Amino acid sequence: MLISKNRVIRRRAIIGLLFAASLTLLTLSFRDGSNGAIGAIQRTAVSVTAPASEVTHRVTQPFVDAWHWTSGLVNAREENTKLKAELQRATAQLQAAEHAQISNTQLRNLLHFQHNPVSASYKSVGADVIAPPANAYHQSITLDVGSNDGVAVNDPVVAPSGDGSGAPAGLIGRVSEVTGSASKVQLITDPESAVTASDEKGGAKGIVLPSAGNPDMLQMINVPISAAMQQGDVIVTAGFGTGSKLQALLPQGIPIGTVTSVSESDSGTQKSIQVTPFVDFQNLNLVQVLKVHG
Repeated sequence: MLISKNRVIRRRAIIGLLFAASLTLLTLSFRDGSNGAIGAIQRTAVSVTAPASEVTHRVTQPFVDAWHWTSGLVNAREENTKLKAELQRATAQLQAAEHAQISNTQLRNLLHFQHNPVSASYKSVGADVIAPPANAYHQSITLDVGSNDGVAVNDPVVAPSGDGSGAPAGLIGRVSEVTGSASKVQLITDPESAVTASDEKGGAKGIVLPSAGNPDMLQMINVPISAAMQQGDVIVTAGFGTGSKLQALLPQGIPIGTVTSVSESDSGTQKSIQVTPFVDFQNLNLVQVLKVHG
């Protein structure tokens, strides 16, 4: 019991001494400021610990810098990922808007063509291209309409003009195969294609074939040397007449393209006409089948 009392007394004494020492130090510090004994002690302590603090700073600084660099790199990568995702979304939205604008233009051109006297004479079926040409030697496309929609073999197929100039839709080919729900179209750019055509202004006739040197261009052959044709003339289908060796399969007056150049053949007895088609064959999406043979 006596030992416990002595311990309590000692603890209280120590606390009292510490409290008194604290008061003394505070009093001296306020009275003398940094020039007194307390200030000297503080300066001595700082001078003793400063080298150790400097060493500690130099040792730890590379680790602190590395941490900051790593954190910045992680944040930069996260920000880069976010920016890439935003760019992809913006690109997709832009592509969707451009596709919608192109489709809108094509629909307007098709509607304009429907009021053409040629197309107005026939019923028509709108279609989407579901398979593009396989290669340059087999120029054909597949449509999502067939005999169930009234499509028949040899029906002409037109598409909107590709230059955005408001020119009428142009001929792209004829139906070559039909199933109940789909049809295959042989394009006029196919090496096996041949279309009887005429100059809309002068009436000169010939045969339109794909150009050997440029698959996106056409040439008109068997044109009489006396034909008055010039650049800018519109070339259209010649009709069902049998005036040439090649019997026409398409009705008269469907626009094909414009004359780009006029020259004489190697024999000098005929003219060779270069024709630029109205349609961009590299971007066929919406087309129209004229129900001529159904």
